[in-house]
Amino acid sequence: MAKKKKNRVSKKKLSKKLKKSQQHQESQIEATQAIVVTIPEDKNIETTFSKKLEEVIHQTETNSKKSFWGRKIILLGPPRAGSEKQWHDSFADIGKAVLKFTVLVAIIGLASAAIIYFEYISSGKILPGVVFAQKLEIGSLSVDDAKAKLTAALEQYKQSKLTFTYEGQSTEIPLTELGINVSPEAQFQKLPIFDYQENGIGTLLGGYLNKTELTPTFQKSDQQIFNLIELKTGLRSKRAKSAQFSIDAKKKVTVEAAQDGLIINHADLIAQINAHLNNLDNSPIEINTLQEIPQVSAAELEAQKDDILVKLESTITIKYGEKKWEIKGEDYLNKLTYSKENDQVGIKITADLLETDLKEKIFSKIEKPLSDLKIFYDDKDQIVFEGKAQDGLAIDLDQFTKDFELAMNTLSDEVQIQTHVTKAKVEIDQRLQDQGIKELISVGHTAFAGSPVNRRHNIKTAMARFNGVIIKPGETFSFNEQLGEVDGSTGYKLELVIKAEGTIPEYGGGVCQVSSTVFKSALFAGFPIVERANHSYAVGYYAQIDGYGLDSTIYPGVRDLKFTNDTGASILIQTYIDGDDAYVNFFGTSDGRQVKLENYWRGNYRGAGGTQLIPTKTLPPGAKKQIESAHGGFDASWERVIVKNGQETRDKIYSIYRATSNRILVGE
Repeated sequence: MAKKKKNRVSKKKLSKKLKKSQQHQESQIEATQAIVVTIPEDKNIETTFSKKLEEVIHQTETNSKKSFWGRKIILLGPPRAGSEKQWHDSFADIGKAVLKFTVLVAIIGLASAAIIYFEYISSGKILPGVVFAQKLEIGSLSVDDAKAKLTAALEQYKQSKLTFTYEGQSTEIPLTELGINVSPEAQFQKLPIFDYQENGIGTLLGGYLNKTELTPTFQKSDQQIFNLIELKTGLRSKRAKSAQFSIDAKKKVTVEAAQDGLIINHADLIAQINAHLNNLDNSPIEINTLQEIPQVSAAELEAQKDDILVKLESTITIKYGEKKWEIKGEDYLNKLTYSKENDQVGIKITADLLETDLKEKIFSKIEKPLSDLKIFYDDKDQIVFEGKAQDGLAIDLDQFTKDFELAMNTLSDEVQIQTHVTKAKVEIDQRLQDQGIKELISVGHTAFAGSPVNRRHNIKTAMARFNGVIIKPGETFSFNEQLGEVDGSTGYKLELVIKAEGTIPEYGGGVCQVSSTVFKSALFAGFPIVERANHSYAVGYYAQIDGYGLDSTIYPGVRDLKFTNDTGASILIQTYIDGDDAYVNFFGTSDGRQVKLENYWRGNYRGAGGTQLIPTKTLPPGAKKQIESAHGGFDASWERVIVKNGQETRDKIYSIYRATSNRILVGE
């Protein structure tokens, strides 16, 4: 009985175990489908299935953290929900990475494009941060705008004055009188221009971060400025005076005593002027002075008197080109001073000698004032010339002073004058530039000093006929055609004219001065000369500039001057008179040709011969009238050298001047 009961209990328990086992299997299937494993917290159960499951989970987690490209994903069973989530997360991460990369590339591309564009639009412009004269902002401007701004500022300042004060007294001196000149072209060459092909963004950014200071460039002579200020302010009279020589009416030379004085602080004055020029400043300049002690005492001068007087008696020849002047120091004793070096007394010239005697006798014959030119159309569509396009020519006074003093102290007999040129600015109307009239290409220059009143009048009248004339490309120009009628009705007066019957009064005498000036301009322009004839005998008027052999006579219907404009642009003629000088300027477009005259020669001289008496019925019986003055004859020649495109050509300019005797008409 007891055994049966035990069996029944076992069956019941077995039934329960089977039921639990079935439930457990079903729960295992569900857990496998969801890839979820539940492990009791209080037991550590390890099975083959659980090991495999852990390996799969580990592999899946590892793959989800790395890029899946080229890798193999192993899944255990069909857990669709989990795998879809993992694939979705992987693609989301990849998409974000691609998006970030794309945005980064776009930003870099846009930044590069912006930099390139910024560099491109800045190319050809002034670098940022450029300041001229510490006040004029020209950075980032176009070159043309910067040039216009610079030119306007410099032109305005050039016409201003500098004020100098001393002990409460003020003295104003114009910059032009001080000899201070400025060329805008010199400033243009210093402009820092950005080029995107050569410079980079760093150069541009550097311009924005750091200013670039440009200072004006002026042409001046510090010694000339010092001398003028000293004179204008009256401080010259306060200078110390070394002992000097004086000569009385009986030619007796005595020594005058030395005197103490004051001198302008030269270094301080020039430093202040330079600072004002650099800033285009017009504020007053305070003059500071120093005590000056004479360099040579009366005793020292007396001790070397004989040696110095020998030097003062020596003649010095001053040369400039073909011009010569002779100077003796003894003729200017009161305008010389003396200095001492190594116990040796030396002769020095004063500012008075430079600014009065030498300026009047020599310098005024050489120097030329600067004259800019503006060519434009007026409201009547006529061409107007404002200015002369004349380069400024000034003597280098500092160098001359050194050379002249050296010549006196070393008994040298010659001094060559040195000069410097300031280029004239030319501004031309755009309509003329469209015809190729852009620059000055040649200048004709003659002088007529000594001409009588009627001859001067005729020169002026004829010059006006050619002012503003345009010669087209390829055109052969005729002087006579442009000149027109020459008689009393066209404004001319009676003056001597060379004719076959003699040199007689006729309307238009002196017009050949104009034709000779036009000829020289055509000559220096390198134009082919079609027709030209020299005067029958040598006339001194035409030799005052450059010498004989470059004159051109004309007589309507008989003699003409013709030349051809062989450039590809039109030529504009400007004529003007400056004192005793006539100028003819040609404006056009240079084709690079270079022209010079050389190998000047004169020879084959012929005597004038005796006086000729010529009977005439045009005069009362016995009356006499001279119609020709005696002239010796000779030949003169030049060679014109033209270099164009590397090729050199030479033209011979030959003139034969006949000899003439005195020819006198005698009434029968």
